[in-house]
Amino acid sequence: MGDVPFHVLVTEPTVPGSMPVLRVRPMELTGDTVKQVGQAFFGDGTVIEFTGEMNKAEAEQALLEAKQQYADWEYRIEQDPLVDADDRDFVRQSFEDRIAHLEQAYADAPETVEQKPLDWQFHDQSYFPNYYGYQDDGTQYIQGMGTYEGDAFQIVARKRLGDDYKVQRLSVDRYVPEDVLAAEYAANGGENAQPPAVDMDAALAKAQEMLAAMGVGEFAPVPDVTLKSLDWYFGDIPAVLMTPVYAGVPLTYHVGGFNPGGKTSDAYATNYGYEEAAFRFDEDGLVSFTWEDMHQVEETVNADVQMLPFDEVLAAAEDQMRLIDMSKISTPVEGTSQQVEVTDVLLGFSRIRMKDSATDYYLVPTYTFYGTITCCDESGQPFQFPLYDDAGNPTGETATVSEVRELAVINAVDGTAIDVALGY
Repeated sequence: MGDVPFHVLVTEPTVPGSMPVLRVRPMELTGDTVKQVGQAFFGDGTVIEFTGEMNKAEAEQALLEAKQQYADWEYRIEQDPLVDADDRDFVRQSFEDRIAHLEQAYADAPETVEQKPLDWQFHDQSYFPNYYGYQDDGTQYIQGMGTYEGDAFQIVARKRLGDDYKVQRLSVDRYVPEDVLAAEYAANGGENAQPPAVDMDAALAKAQEMLAAMGVGEFAPVPDVTLKSLDWYFGDIPAVLMTPVYAGVPLTYHVGGFNPGGKTSDAYATNYGYEEAAFRFDEDGLVSFTWEDMHQVEETVNADVQMLPFDEVLAAAEDQMRLIDMSKISTPVEGTSQQVEVTDVLLGFSRIRMKDSATDYYLVPTYTFYGTITCCDESGQPFQFPLYDDAGNPTGETATVSEVRELAVINAVDGTAIDVALGY
């Protein structure tokens, strides 16, 4: 296929039964839903409002730290002749604005901050102390602090439903002060820290238990092949990633579809992402939960849509993969070629544009194809790259370079290829 050899090794997935086409739209996150999720963590325990307001001592400490960071930055940046003057001026102004806000915050800060029960209501940004000068973009917030399994956890909900782009995100995170977090980071090796050892079967069971307690719908874990294709995106943090289930079939997880910086009329999906629920863990247990880009079903357009025979879908996928620019989905290595083994295909739901609608779209059955991209030599054999130790010395050992990536998404109803970022 093209200049890159493709070897297609997939078999037809089992269709579980009737496959619908659904019309969906963003589900507006409400205070009641946030409270419902919060109760799965905090039960009937006290949840206090967390506005970020600092007392006099905290404001003074923040101001001193900002001034020290500015001094450190100035010393480093002024010695670097490669730094552009405009960049230097921009960063300098950012520091000065932050320090000015903190100086005013220190002047206005009370000796003690009154703790109030969380009202579980969304508030405009103006409700919260604005120490850093962030621009109000219309986002509303709920922020609280409670106790889960003996640790302090912070719950934060964000909601913005603008026409240009939408944000809906609910998170519950173990709260660790910045100084403690920095000390733990350094003690664990900083950038060279090893990911925590987590029993992922137990983590999945815990995630499913928590979702059941939240009562926010049915979810299924994202398959391993999809997770492998996202290693570049998620890194080494042990996580259970889940997507909602419709008619017994999960939403396929796709990266992309949310880019507030690309707000143009034709760039479908720049205003909202794919729904997901993610749980992250360390050796001590649950670290965080995030749920974002929630959806609701507005209509079952077709309860049992006629799907194409799989051989026609496979032919459409092969045609699409001939058009792939491999440099956009895989890191080219000088002096090597590439080959692809198409190893997996998943049946799920993906979304497509709904004509003349800025809010609603369709979920349709799709086949998503994944493959392993391998760097090869001129004869087509996996290229053996030399390995080096931390000091940069060759170890005498070699390794191949390969990565798993999503290669094609095919509409199972009409055989068209779907660009999940554009929605068509």
